[in-house]
Amino acid sequence: MSSLKDKKNKLREEYRRRRDAFHRQLDMATRGLAFRRPPTPLAKLIEQSDVIALYSAIGSEAPTARLAEYLAEIGKTIAYPVVVGNSPLEFRKVNNIDLLEAGFRNISEPNAHCPAVTPDVIIAPMIVFDRSMRRLGQGGGYYDRTFEKYPEAIRIGLAWSVQETDAVPVQPHDIPLHMIVTESEIIQKVDMNS
Repeated sequence: MSSLKDKKNKLREEYRRRRDAFHRQLDMATRGLAFRRPPTPLAKLIEQSDVIALYSAIGSEAPTARLAEYLAEIGKTIAYPVVVGNSPLEFRKVNNIDLLEAGFRNISEPNAHCPAVTPDVIIAPMIVFDRSMRRLGQGGGYYDRTFEKYPEAIRIGLAWSVQETDAVPVQPHDIPLHMIVTESEIIQKVDMNS
């Protein structure tokens, strides 16, 4: 088991470097336009959903701020995750970005006054992904536990294209995504529009 864990950690290190290098070479205009509006397949899923869970992007992660603006414009309920111990993430409704404050690992989270909600769509960050819809996150298992808690929620990964690998090593508890959106393409296993 430790060799699988080592392999995952090496992938994380390598793809963090790739992501950071890619992000550094982007000009500000390109960064600002990336992930601004969802591509059609994701837009259709969003239209059919009420509560969309985003993440607060840090460092070179695929940005979500412009997507949050879009969701607010079309009247969707926006939720952000809160880390509660080692439990699945809790999602809280956020009407205003000012309701976010430094939380777990100094990542912006909704404050305690924001009400808990159940997400219809969970948009998750990742470090590495493959075409089998597998992802590697930071290694804490928070999103896998969360996906298990909300099996009806549609699982979307957001990443830069340079984060793709041939095959992500998996364990039984790893839950695949339904769709992956990069700055250049959409990867999905099945037609989510039916």
